Amino acid sequence: MPRGPVHLTLIAIGALSILSACAREATPPEAPLATPQTREHELLERSAAALGELRKDPRFAGVDVVLERARAVVIFPRLVKASLIFGGEGGNGVLVARRADGSWSDPAFYSLGSPSVGLQVGYQEAVVVLFIMDDATLERVLHSSVLLGGTAGVTLGELDELDRTRADVLSANVYQVVDAQGAFAGVSLDGYVIGARRERNRSYYGTAVTPRQILLDGSAPPRPAPALSIALAPRAR
Repeated sequence: MPRGPVHLTLIAIGALSILSACAREATPPEAPLATPQTREHELLERSAAALGELRKDPRFAGVDVVLERARAVVIFPRLVKASLIFGGEGGNGVLVARRADGSWSDPAFYSLGSPSVGLQVGYQEAVVVLFIMDDATLERVLHSSVLLGGTAGVTLGELDELDRTRADVLSANVYQVVDAQGAFAGVSLDGYVIGARRERNRSYYGTAVTPRQILLDGSAPPRPAPALSIALAPRAR
């Protein structure tokens, strides 16, 4: 049955409420800079490893084609299906944006969630990577939580839709790569929501910073992620 405007609006509102609940936190007087023992550092290490494995996997031969043209990349190294709606550890990831000189920004921390309780049955895990292909979509992600999918004005493409011999065929706003088995295999992220994790960004940078300050303005305290930079680097042809 086609979804009417009211139904779609309710889905969007429900999804945004989930991420809003994930983002709320008590703000302590001071937040220490991240150290190698913090959860943010561990998430960065897992994200780098996950992207590196995807780029070596022949099943995802189109990853480098998309990465070359991507405006930003969001990596969720361990997406746990049962925890998505609750904003648990399994829904956390990192976002990096391409600078004007072609290098990658320092990381910002993001979360992925689903508006439907019915999608959360089981404990399947997946690696999910989203490639944001244009400035307008990146601006939306920086400004607020974003509902993925054509009904929300953010078209979502899948890697197997690509003609791997031509980069100019890329037409979606966001391309998804999902490496999973079982109930997660073949899943579309249409209707999922991506939003910033303010408390994680504050913990990592030691002060309250916005995604724009981290990714575009360069006004956040410098906090490079060497392992992630290596995973994103162009490969020899």
